[in-house]
Amino acid sequence: MYSTELVINAPTFFVRKILMDPMFVSGTSGHIAILKFKDKQKNEYLAGDKIRELSAPTDEFIALYILLKTNKDFKYEEGIFKGPEITVQSIKYYGKTDDGKLEFTIEFMPKNLGNTQTRLYVATNVKYNDSLLDKILGRSAVDFAKHIVEDHFATYARIYFPALYGDVIKNLTSTDRTSQGLMIVPSFEFTGDASSILSKINEIISQLDLGLIKVNFDKLNCSIVVQNKDMKKAVCRSDGNVKIGFEALSMIISAKGQGKIEVYAIKIEDIIDTLYALA
Repeated sequence: MYSTELVINAPTFFVRKILMDPMFVSGTSGHIAILKFKDKQKNEYLAGDKIRELSAPTDEFIALYILLKTNKDFKYEEGIFKGPEITVQSIKYYGKTDDGKLEFTIEFMPKNLGNTQTRLYVATNVKYNDSLLDKILGRSAVDFAKHIVEDHFATYARIYFPALYGDVIKNLTSTDRTSQGLMIVPSFEFTGDASSILSKINEIISQLDLGLIKVNFDKLNCSIVVQNKDMKKAVCRSDGNVKIGFEALSMIISAKGQGKIEVYAIKIEDIIDTLYALA
């Protein structure tokens, strides 16, 4: 396993948004090429021109893993690639070759350093069986895990990220996005059907010290206040119908289509700083 920390000059919500894109993560890794997309409605992997039939984003793929033998010689292995697996604290991806010799995880844990900076903890865990790494790559699993982080993700964060997104971030951070010193941008977002939305709400509540969870479907809007990992208040509205508490959450069960969660996490220290500023 190898891990490191990077400081990125961008708001945390912006960094999270990018890291939730499996196409971005696979491409930036330098060793993962996505070939097929799993259509969960059809329960099949789509390739070639059939990819155009994909109707919603997916988190399961068939990928080609590129393993370096020498500077001019490569070995390719097909396998699965999954992600993102999203929690309030982290964004994780998983991969494994079909022959079972390579298995890995890539985990990102962004933390807010203020309105304009994010501390990004990146960890890779690479496992090789049957001495595959020594035979093919001539290096250790730790070396390869470090290579992915330092030579690919860190290089992107240092050179390409500011060059590509610098102007966008400048516009974002120049806009007033605080209320009396408190951040009002979502720190976490999730999209899914009613069942997955409810499951994610329970997971978020168990991890959130203080904040607000907003849920939006086409004809349903909910707000959930969380304190000390407990739901303190919930209100759901749909076509003039209003319910509160656990009855409100029952309205989500019958919601149709895809819904979206936005989490607004508030830090106690931010509240204290705001109170001092108002004193």
